[in-house]
Amino acid sequence: MMIEHPFSRIIINPMQIKIFSAVVVYNLVTSTALLFVIWKNPRFMMGDYPEEITAGLSPQSPKEKKGARTYGLPFLLSLMLLPFFYGLLGKFSASLPFLKNAINIFLLMFSFNLVDLLIIDWIVFCTITPHFLVLSGTEGHPGYKNYRFHLAAAFKGTLYAFCASFLFAGMIELAFFLL
Repeated sequence: MMIEHPFSRIIINPMQIKIFSAVVVYNLVTSTALLFVIWKNPRFMMGDYPEEITAGLSPQSPKEKKGARTYGLPFLLSLMLLPFFYGLLGKFSASLPFLKNAINIFLLMFSFNLVDLLIIDWIVFCTITPHFLVLSGTEGHPGYKNYRFHLAAAFKGTLYAFCASFLFAGMIELAFFLL
């Protein structure tokens, strides 16, 4: 008697492969862009650090603010434009209605929110805490282990993703209507 593997009956269609590929590419590109900004200079992202860590530090200098804008731009572009183009692709190639497109865009953006929370924030930032993300003068600060701060930020990120997904889907609907 032969035993059949439980996954042998799973059929993956081409659309599922495209969705999975979009999620993987989006998360890799956006995570890499974010980690590059922090690696370049953690002070560029110090506004996103727990307040207890940054409380005793001097504010960003004009040079650091300029660097934050310069190096943060690829991160922001990948965070926002890739889901927008994903929504365009859904509308123009699969003729997705507004609500389905908004949900697809939201799920894509929410996937990065989960990657950011679970991998970047909780594993890399809180658990491992590599030297490249530690702000000078805050080495060993207990605020680097503040998991709750990152969970609260993830809730804000979820709200952002929800609003942005409906905004993007609306913009796409409008463009489709005008064309």
